[in-house]
Amino acid sequence: TSQAGVVAEKIRATLSAPYPLVIKHDGKVESAIEYHCSASIGVTLFLSHEISLATLLNQADVAMYQAKDSGRNSIRFYGEPG
Repeated sequence: TSQAGVVAEKIRATLSAPYPLVIKHDGKVESAIEYHCSASIGVTLFLSHEISLATLLNQADVAMYQAKDSGRNSIRFYGEPG
């Protein structure tokens, strides 16, 4: 769990770093703004290869919605209390 948490946190931090958005008109730069976004990440862990892809995706989806419900820009693991 700790390795998956470290990877998920690196992804979350990278996605939340600000980046410039350039607005062009007729090929000329008119303005630029700094854009910020956030990510809600759901993680599911498994040991057996017997679990189906559909089940894994469903579990990750459940965890992602737990992350969104907790205030967004967070990480949740499937089965983790909200």
